[in-house]
Amino acid sequence: MKDSVIERATFFGDPALDNDLPFVNDAFWSSLIGHMERDVNKSPQVILDVGCHSGGLLDVLSRRFAPAELFGIEPLATHRLAASRRLDGAAAKVRLLDASEWDQIPAGVVDLATSHEMLYLEPDVRDFMTRVRRVLSCRGVGYVVLGCHAENPLWQTWRTELVAAGHSVYDHMPLEIMEAASSVGLVPSVQPLRHSGWVTYDPLRAKFRYPDVQRMFDHHYRYKLIFRLRVADDRPTTS
Repeated sequence: MKDSVIERATFFGDPALDNDLPFVNDAFWSSLIGHMERDVNKSPQVILDVGCHSGGLLDVLSRRFAPAELFGIEPLATHRLAASRRLDGAAAKVRLLDASEWDQIPAGVVDLATSHEMLYLEPDVRDFMTRVRRVLSCRGVGYVVLGCHAENPLWQTWRTELVAAGHSVYDHMPLEIMEAASSVGLVPSVQPLRHSGWVTYDPLRAKFRYPDVQRMFDHHYRYKLIFRLRVADDRPTTS
């Protein structure tokens, strides 16, 4: 996860937009946790969020699962500081790391790994999957949520805006993501993140706009995907 702008203060360049993220992502995070609750039989003790921003998702996860330890990977120092404040007391151990500090997470300790809308910032998906595979425990599960991928028609418009704002972004196809996961010993599965529910959208404040309601629905219910990553064992990976 790299950014071409050194010492960027906020991801969007507007603190108000960054502060709005927990509200904007509420429906997505609720759906994500719903998937986790259906999959996970035992509450995870160690949780990692890659691209944790100011700790909003880690805060929600800590309240739901009460883990013993939280890890967050976040390249922007200002967001790590905000996350540190938000997550004070959320778990017995909270560690917020720069994107260059993956090696400070011990191998095989993470029970639950999440990543919400950051994979388009990774130039090498296989390298990302290698890092996730290293830290996952034998029964650990990773969940990668992504609508900013090359099969989403809106991505090319949003991509242009991100590049204009100084970000280095990358096109990834969903099957490419699954292939990269499989190549490092993970069993990938995928489905739309949301199937129904309200879409909250303020055209006056939105950074990334929808041209019409149909394409807004397509993004929420068709193109916003959740990839589940399990550590491979001897079971067949296809049916």
